[in-house]
Amino acid sequence: MGFDDGAVVVTMGREEPAVSMDPSGKMIWARHNEIISAVIKGGDLSVKDGSPLNLSSKDLGTCEIYPQTLTHSPNGRFVAVCGDGEYIIYTALAWRNKAFGSALDFVWAGKENSNDFAIRESSMSVKIFKNFKEKPGGLDVGFSADGLCGGSLLGVRGQGGIAFFDWESGALVRRIEVDPRNVYWSESSELVALACEDTFYVLRFSRDAYNEAVAAGQVEDDGVEAAFEVVTDINESVRTGQWVGDSFIYTNSTNRLQYLVGDQTYTISHFDQPMYLLAYLPRDGRVYVANKDVAVQSFALSLSVVEYQTLVLRDEMEAAAELLVDIPNDQKNKIARFLEGQGQKELALEVATDQEHRFDLALSLGNLPIALDIARAADIEHRWKTVGDAALSAWDIALAEECFAHAKDLGSLLLLYTSTSNTAGLRKLAAQSQDANLHNVAFTCLWQLADIDGCIDLLVKTSRTAEAVLFAQTYKPSRATEVVKQWKEALEKDGKSKVAKIIGVPGEDEELFPEWDEYLQLEQEGGSKANNLVDLDGNSEEEPASHDTNGVNGADENLIEAEE
Repeated sequence: MGFDDGAVVVTMGREEPAVSMDPSGKMIWARHNEIISAVIKGGDLSVKDGSPLNLSSKDLGTCEIYPQTLTHSPNGRFVAVCGDGEYIIYTALAWRNKAFGSALDFVWAGKENSNDFAIRESSMSVKIFKNFKEKPGGLDVGFSADGLCGGSLLGVRGQGGIAFFDWESGALVRRIEVDPRNVYWSESSELVALACEDTFYVLRFSRDAYNEAVAAGQVEDDGVEAAFEVVTDINESVRTGQWVGDSFIYTNSTNRLQYLVGDQTYTISHFDQPMYLLAYLPRDGRVYVANKDVAVQSFALSLSVVEYQTLVLRDEMEAAAELLVDIPNDQKNKIARFLEGQGQKELALEVATDQEHRFDLALSLGNLPIALDIARAADIEHRWKTVGDAALSAWDIALAEECFAHAKDLGSLLLLYTSTSNTAGLRKLAAQSQDANLHNVAFTCLWQLADIDGCIDLLVKTSRTAEAVLFAQTYKPSRATEVVKQWKEALEKDGKSKVAKIIGVPGEDEELFPEWDEYLQLEQEGGSKANNLVDLDGNSEEEPASHDTNGVNGADENLIEAEE
């Protein structure tokens, strides 16, 4: 609306539709002041999750006011319409006027008092009706009331918090300093969800603790503190919700349908538009939701799954085990992940059917036989590697070797074979490494085997001829001449003839290698001269030098240090 100084934009009505569903599946909604009904018939197994439902609707009649809210009573026999500062209660079947009056807000009591309700006439006037008759004296709220919330206790919102009152006595039970937009009570009246702007809190209500405090005269100005205890809080904005047992099903501001069990949330479905929860019907095992145009969809949620999760949370494991046989196989993985979240990993391993999940559970429990069976069935390299690492941590060397071999993890095999001095394994690994072009692993294997000829041949094969020359000169002088000639030939082919000419050849260029004959003699004798050895034990008597058939002497340590 434009005017001289600018413009004003207002919202008219609200996004959430005026719609309600009773426990039998009968829907009633308002289109302007016309009231329309439809019945959801169960038993159709062909319904797919998220598919729109084709409902046959009929006109129930009209309403004298423009409905802003429309809610069934807990037993489904009556429907309350509130709007334009008035309320009207109709019978659900015939749509006959039962009661009416002035009200800004209207809420029903809990299931145990289906015909009780409360209205807010103004910020200072809240009235309670027992079986459609006004309770004398009204409700002494004690502050400015901004809104009402129904359920097992009457909630009155105002001054940045909510106060809960007893329907029977009208006494204050507890004031809580949070400002919820909606309050949802479980059927047992033990759990309540306070849905605030960006967080919802789950509290546990103890009627016994409240009654004991009242009897003992320990009621404070804010009520009885022991009446409520915090179960959990979730950083999500609830749009609509409903309790099923001890599980809370809800739609949130990010367009997801989820349910809460304990302190864990699970996603049922994602939406591309805001959706509003109508009800969960146990007979169908489905959750029904609608958009602002009352286009209805449904999603499967097994009642047995919800009941099983509730029993586990209550630590009633024997009853949960009896119920487990009734849970469909396609829901077993969901149950397994729930059990894992509750720390019941052994039971989760028994329940799970997904092999990937069972594999992870078996490893986390250290159950190598089950993990090995799954790895053998899948025959995937990363699974073999994972089981091999677990086996190595458990010091099961034989199993680790089998797994690393299947995983083709040559680096881990090198660790195993060198640690256990497995010469046969090292020779086999050297050949595998060369085939896989992992020449550093192959060289390490040959070096651990003291296979000097193999090391030289590998260096030459990989065009590391210069390194092969130095290596041969140090550890196998008898092969140095041939390797130097190969080096010179390679340089000639690469057009580096000047470099090739200045390289001397041992055995031929005697002036460059005056001690070459001594090197060859030492190689034949198997090492250094005995009188050059240091007596580490301090004995005066000389001990013979240890001989190695391949001519490897104390310089091994120098080469290892150089490699490092």
